[in-house]
Amino acid sequence: MIEVKTYTNSQLSQWLDGDGKSELNETIITPTRARAIAHNPYAKPDDPAVATVVDHGETVAFTALFPDLIGGEPCYWFSTLWCHPAHQGKGYPLIAIGTLMEHYTPARCLDSWGADETIGIFKYFGHQTYFFPQYKHTLATLNHPTLKQIASYGLKRGWQPLRKRRELDKLSVAPGCTIQYVNHIDSETAGFIRRHSEHDLLPRQAQMLDWIMQYPFQHTAPLLDRTASTNPFPDCVSTYWISGVKVIQNNKLIGFYIIRQADSELSIKYLYYPQDLAAATFGTIAGHIIQLQAKSFTTRNKELSDYINRLGIFSKATTANISYSLPPSFPLPQNAIPQGGDGDAFV
Repeated sequence: MIEVKTYTNSQLSQWLDGDGKSELNETIITPTRARAIAHNPYAKPDDPAVATVVDHGETVAFTALFPDLIGGEPCYWFSTLWCHPAHQGKGYPLIAIGTLMEHYTPARCLDSWGADETIGIFKYFGHQTYFFPQYKHTLATLNHPTLKQIASYGLKRGWQPLRKRRELDKLSVAPGCTIQYVNHIDSETAGFIRRHSEHDLLPRQAQMLDWIMQYPFQHTAPLLDRTASTNPFPDCVSTYWISGVKVIQNNKLIGFYIIRQADSELSIKYLYYPQDLAAATFGTIAGHIIQLQAKSFTTRNKELSDYINRLGIFSKATTANISYSLPPSFPLPQNAIPQGGDGDAFV
């Protein structure tokens, strides 16, 4: 017997408070993820946030979403989709997603970086998948040149990256700039972001950025192979922290970015700056990479990626395609630039 169950934001909160009566458990959603969804600034207590498909008493598929406010209009992001490996091919993910989409209406629902099967589900509801020329750039650690490399490339050329690295090691931020860590978007920063996000595909309200910094979702290793586990979202397998960083020059805000740091990985989630001060902001980020001893660095900003590459901090770069499944009525700004994540603040 197949049964579909939904759980509201209020039920998530009650489960987190330990009321002892909830059907929710970590097979469906973890406390970390539930806490993030329940604390979303646009979440209404009685709105459903999780849908599950139950087959003969066993949870075999589930999905979750959270609300957003884009261009003053309410939208809803799907951020979790899973189906038990033994039950794939039965259409259960379509049922789970469709249950929530019918409540919020398909024209209000969005999905980002979907797998092929997820893209197919949203296509069923009339959505279009947009692929963007921007890419996620991942820069990997620079290995100091070996004697063999020096012999191959010549003494002067072989030592050049090492010399650059030593010069960068002396930096913490770009000359004349200071940085300030924050976990809240104040009015000055909110105005700065509005002025420098005109081409953003998904312009973020201050409340949403606050939420991402204060209640980040936890995405962990089993996501890499979802079929290896019946629960692909366990808590705290690895820990990361997210923070906002102001770039200040002569007591003036000239840049703002949100970073995620996990172990030796550093990632830029959102980045705002005036074009004429890009070099100062980029130089500050470069110094930040060195200061935090990052072994890898991820950004969606092609200009920043090229800048970091020219400095020779990292030895190679890889890219990943960025796509969104959006309703046909969704307004796409000219030269749209994808930023950040869908609240997971992960890729």
